[in-house]
Amino acid sequence: MIKLLLVLLCLVLLPEGKAQNLSENELKAAFLYRFSQFSKWPPPPPDKLSFCVVGNPDLYQAIDALLQEQQVDDNTEVIELPDNEQVAQCDILFLSQQNRQQTQYWLEDLAQSPSPVLVVADTSEGFRQGAMIGLIADANNLSFRVNLTDAKRRGLNFSAHLLKLATEVR
Repeated sequence: MIKLLLVLLCLVLLPEGKAQNLSENELKAAFLYRFSQFSKWPPPPPDKLSFCVVGNPDLYQAIDALLQEQQVDDNTEVIELPDNEQVAQCDILFLSQQNRQQTQYWLEDLAQSPSPVLVVADTSEGFRQGAMIGLIADANNLSFRVNLTDAKRRGLNFSAHLLKLATEVR
């Protein structure tokens, strides 16, 4: 099932031939883009969708390049966050390989945010600590887990299509 999602993402998002040469960050960028499309924010939805990246400059560049390739209109932006001062601007926050204290730091700050933020982490630990989606790379695979309980508590919901493709839904 995961391989099917990967193939579909590549076919839809990338020009022919490029799908075979994807870096891990390009693949993560494609997943994040799709997560945004299959996520539902409470009314009113965000005017401008902001992807925020912590701890992975290459992923920041991959998302930016993907959005340009897809010719996404001006209502989407990518922000690289060195600290939590701009976290209130985020609609999707990607925490890359953070240690336990750093992840907790970001999640505690988001708890004070009035609008819901979709938090995606690329470690199992980040997912266990409160990220709504864990995008985990292992042995030539990229899979994701969804914490639907936390997402709903914070006002977010996911389409059934996304939930069907997750390796775990809590």
